[in-house]
Amino acid sequence: MLLLGGAALAAPPRLAALVDEALGAGSDARLPPNLALVLGLSDTLQPAPVRQIAARVEHEMRAFNVSLVNHRNLVIFTVDEQTQVTTAFLLGPDGLLRKAVAYSAGAEPVTLSSASARKPFARELAFWSGGLRPHAGEP
Repeated sequence: MLLLGGAALAAPPRLAALVDEALGAGSDARLPPNLALVLGLSDTLQPAPVRQIAARVEHEMRAFNVSLVNHRNLVIFTVDEQTQVTTAFLLGPDGLLRKAVAYSAGAEPVTLSSASARKPFARELAFWSGGLRPHAGEP
């Protein structure tokens, strides 16, 4: 179960499969230093190495990331290319949200409250675990 601001959501059943997919077929990538630091994936201002599955849908770039340092640290983020706002979620393999942040291009990340994170986090979980994302070879 996912507890977020007192509301319980079912943990996505496909989360383990997504982790396996990212580790097996994902691309090597690095989370930006400021994001890695604010999410607690780095103690210094260094990028965090991840394996990443990415998808572009209309004006949004989405990514599901598995930390290469600790596979139990998962990061889902979305970049709205029109507004240049990035929203990122740190979660564990159980689907529990640990931290949510948002930032505009060139600005420092701001931690989101549970209430502010609830809808966008549920939307991203649905995208990644509910079969909403395009797969290789699809438009």
